[in-house]
Amino acid sequence: MSDTVEEPIRCPRAERDGELGCEPRLIMDLLNDDDARAVYLFVEEPTTVPEIADALDLPKSTAYRKVESLRDAGLIRQLNRRSQGGLPAHYVQAIDHVSVTYDDPLRIECAQHGKTLYCEP
Repeated sequence: MSDTVEEPIRCPRAERDGELGCEPRLIMDLLNDDDARAVYLFVEEPTTVPEIADALDLPKSTAYRKVESLRDAGLIRQLNRRSQGGLPAHYVQAIDHVSVTYDDPLRIECAQHGKTLYCEP
């Protein structure tokens, strides 16, 4: 079993946005999706996809798709890889705080461990 920690995918404008990176369009799409938002809020503690599906009453296929999308956007991260012995992968929030300001331009603020970045689509 590999216990490597996966970091969020970085923004192409990371030199301006800081260490975290951010995919603004993905984040906006996901925050507007009720199921994806529910998954993000649920994974405050390490959780498996089957646990997510059961707790949120989602089909497992939907839960897997939402987890994948949230991971691609950098909002959650995978703590471990699925082991050959059957231990499932666990996911947890990668971002401690996300806020969206709808001024012109739209601005997304993400914070993790005291580090903040701003993205503008």
